[in-house]
Amino acid sequence: MHRDRPLHIGRPLLLGICLTAIGLSGCATLSESQCIANDWETVGYRDGAAGNSSSQLLKHQNACVKHGVVPDREAYLAGWNEGVRQFCQPENAFTAGESGHRYANVCPTELQGSFHAAYQEGRQLYLAQSEINELNGQIAQKERRLDQIAKEIREAEASLVADGTDPAERRRLLDETKSLAQEQGQLEAEIRELTVDAAVKAERLKALRQTLAWAP
Repeated sequence: MHRDRPLHIGRPLLLGICLTAIGLSGCATLSESQCIANDWETVGYRDGAAGNSSSQLLKHQNACVKHGVVPDREAYLAGWNEGVRQFCQPENAFTAGESGHRYANVCPTELQGSFHAAYQEGRQLYLAQSEINELNGQIAQKERRLDQIAKEIREAEASLVADGTDPAERRRLLDETKSLAQEQGQLEAEIRELTVDAAVKAERLKALRQTLAWAP
């Protein structure tokens, strides 16, 4: 009998579980009490329902052998086979793709086609959003440089009017201020261009989402 099984592994839960099969690693394996419990069918079910490969059993074995416990492979695989069918649903695939997780082949042949198709839909959104994030990152970087330039211009202007600044230093400061102002204008133009590009891509992403079968 399977204990504490979720009735459905949906999008919110999928994001919070260990998805070894699609690219996450480092999830903790079983504790001593879990090893001793010997409920290997439920352990297998949970791994399968989380999208983990059946090779996760080897990690459990390594964790449990120190406690003198050897996993029941047959019971584990029976639970895993049932759990992985719960995982291999299109809405889970879409969430995995949209979250940027790698795709790995853990689904039964009869579920592979629909899973992969939904994953690719989610992947389209991930790539589109990544482009927007990259543009926003460039904008933020250039805005930080603008702030620094404004500070440098203020300091140069203060030195220009300060008592004791000799003519040669004033000429250097004027040239520096002119150069900074040119860079400032160039950055402002680049930011405007990037902002427009990001807005266009955001609209395209919105339109794309509306065309996808599994998009919420």
